[in-house]
Amino acid sequence: MKKIAIYTLFSLAIFSGCKKNNEILVDGERPEERVTEALTKYKTTLTSSPFGWKAYLYPNGGGGYSFYLNFTDKNRVTMYADLDTDPATTSMESSYRIKANQIPSLLFDTYNYMHRLSDPNPNVFGGVSGWGLYSDFEFSFLQQERDTLKLEGKLLGSKFVLVKASKAEQDAYNAKGLYNSMVVSSKYFDNNKNLYFSIDGTIKLQTLFNYSQKTLSVIWDDKGTINTVSAPFVFTLTGVLLQNPLFVNGKMFSEFIWDATTGNFYTTVDNKRIDVIAASGPLLPLHALIGINYSSIIVPNATSYPGWSVDFVARRAAVANAILTGPYSLRLDRMIFSFNTGQQSLGLTTDIYQGATKFTGVFPFTYTKTTSGTYKFTAGAPTGNGSLIVKEMAPITTQRLSADQFTLDYFINPTTKQVLGQFKSVEHPDFTFSGTLQ
Repeated sequence: MKKIAIYTLFSLAIFSGCKKNNEILVDGERPEERVTEALTKYKTTLTSSPFGWKAYLYPNGGGGYSFYLNFTDKNRVTMYADLDTDPATTSMESSYRIKANQIPSLLFDTYNYMHRLSDPNPNVFGGVSGWGLYSDFEFSFLQQERDTLKLEGKLLGSKFVLVKASKAEQDAYNAKGLYNSMVVSSKYFDNNKNLYFSIDGTIKLQTLFNYSQKTLSVIWDDKGTINTVSAPFVFTLTGVLLQNPLFVNGKMFSEFIWDATTGNFYTTVDNKRIDVIAASGPLLPLHALIGINYSSIIVPNATSYPGWSVDFVARRAAVANAILTGPYSLRLDRMIFSFNTGQQSLGLTTDIYQGATKFTGVFPFTYTKTTSGTYKFTAGAPTGNGSLIVKEMAPITTQRLSADQFTLDYFINPTTKQVLGQFKSVEHPDFTFSGTLQ
């Protein structure tokens, strides 16, 4: 028995020794040594860039946001960001860590501009309660290509790209270059709603910069078929950079650069400069742009308005009177018709007042749309104070919006020449109403 015990112990010792030796898998290094080496490598890479990094973060919830980051070997990082005015002009410092979480990871572990995108309080930077914009602040290193690092969010899979900055770029960030680019770009977008460029000289590609959602869409009509491509974008020192290149008829473009001399943007296709042009009027039908270039049609508080038919004027007056003489003595104000193309939904938000106190009633609809732009709306359950005025709103909602098919069109205010958006009933051509496009 003693011999058996001794042999057993001896075998265990040998097995234990073999197990330890088997940990040496690659180039004579144990796993923990390779991890330590990788962590050191990435930290050295981050801190050895003498002029910092340009960084582009694309949250899982959509859009894109640019940063300028400067890492120190003391685990501190300073940054600018294109989130808003202050982040673009005032640097913020926080801590960071390089850590082995299964694979080498970059963690921003104290609150900074990046955390605003994932702040659970939507009052901070919008988004969804509890999640914000579905963004990350802890990332896994994926790969390094020359002066570029590619990372991915550990929780939500946000894409994060770092590119080494030059001395000139560092100086520009410190001199409010990012802020200046944002101001010039957004002002240009606001003042020019009908932008386009042409790759082949024939098809006009309407270019829609939605800087509130940080997405760019290109829409064009190809022999009666409406086509759309889109991508998230970030503001840069020179203009706008897309997350991924877009292709139209096999031609690629990925960036729009601001030319201060000519006062317009341009892109490059096949090494050729293509200028973005501001058209005097809409290039495409409204149904192709609503929910993309325009999110809403706002019908004002009025007794009559350009583009309102006699039938709509009468029905709105009946609704206003019913709400006012109803049990809550409410006053009907403006009505906002908001489109969400991704969800194929329309939200009718009514502003209603009791004295000086404002309330809102929301009437949700889903819709289908034909290729020619004919809508069919289906009503959902009203929310907010909408449930209190369902019967009173019926002349507009139940008897028309839910019952009829509609088209959308532009309507030019004959007095101001302002371009409005107009609903037109198919079954009742005498029922039309309009409002400002937003």
